[in-house]
Amino acid sequence: MRKIWIILLVLLMFSGVASAKVEYFYMENNTGLNFMNGYYLIEVIDIKKADFFAIVNLTSDGQSNRYHIRSESSSISTYPWNRINDINASFFTDNSFRMGIDYPDNWSAPVKYTISSATGTKSDSSKVPIIVVTKSVEETDINVGDIIEIKIKTTNTGNETASGVTLTEYMPEGFIRATGSRFPPVVKEKLEPGESDEIYYALEAVKAGTFTIEPTKIEYGTGRKESNSITITVSREVKEKSQLVTEIFIDDNDVMTGDLINMVVKIINNGNASAESVLIEGSVPKGLELEEGDLRQLYKKIESGEYESYSVILKAVDGGNYTVRLKTSYNDDTVGFATSSETISVTKKEKNPVDYWYIILPITGLIVGVVLFTMNRHKEYRY
Repeated sequence: MRKIWIILLVLLMFSGVASAKVEYFYMENNTGLNFMNGYYLIEVIDIKKADFFAIVNLTSDGQSNRYHIRSESSSISTYPWNRINDINASFFTDNSFRMGIDYPDNWSAPVKYTISSATGTKSDSSKVPIIVVTKSVEETDINVGDIIEIKIKTTNTGNETASGVTLTEYMPEGFIRATGSRFPPVVKEKLEPGESDEIYYALEAVKAGTFTIEPTKIEYGTGRKESNSITITVSREVKEKSQLVTEIFIDDNDVMTGDLINMVVKIINNGNASAESVLIEGSVPKGLELEEGDLRQLYKKIESGEYESYSVILKAVDGGNYTVRLKTSYNDDTVGFATSSETISVTKKEKNPVDYWYIILPITGLIVGVVLFTMNRHKEYRY
């Protein structure tokens, strides 16, 4: 029995070693090792030959801390610097020593770089962008028909600009893109050091079950990062829900400047529950003017199968093609959806000479009067 325990202990010891590897590097003052494109940095600050130790600076996740390393292994226990198992120093000379590092075997070999001795800062070769990406959602237990909003946050925690940033996102099983939402979302292509970007998209649950929203994949330059995954449980119970449709009617979409356009907006509830806090809002495109009414309307409630409508009058001011866009939001769709009218074509009206008669006729009458008066006076002088 005792032999079995010894064998198990040996196996456990070897299984722990198998997950790491030990390598040795000859280091000088103001040199460093860059693991995994900036994921973990080791920088030599000072070599103390007489005392047989070296001062190094460890950096991970944008956090730095200094350690004294000696010939015996120095176990690192504090997060995030404990991502390496241990580190030691030996074979000291006046300006160099051998550094042994025990690090995870799934890490690639580090890149050695030089630190500027004049400024104490890393040279350009050591400046790297480090992207951290997270994914979150407010609710993870929902019903079929519910809409969830996914938030993706990317932050550059490195000391260099991240360029050419791209995002890969997969549509999870059991969901479809929610109306009015963009999928896949688009990430900012460039992130400066310390800069963050937040993007959102909405999904509608269409199938019951437990589903996983896969990690978001971010690529930039030679770097690649993934976010966390999210598990969503969707209940089979379909709750009563409102569903609005907004329609826009135009009485005439081919008009001249100065003409009036009658527009009717109709909001229909096709769902099986009342819609509450219904808000319709929009703006009149440049080239048209609001002559009467208001595009923004608020309804406290629209019952299932019922509708509300309102009308406005627009005036064509400038020639061109215009579209009126409205956004409808309510309690069951707080994100809202967009509705566009048909295109309104406005032709600029040319001035008609008849339009100037009110000026021409009085002037002509005045001229004729002057001529007749002059002729009459001329006759009087002749006699």
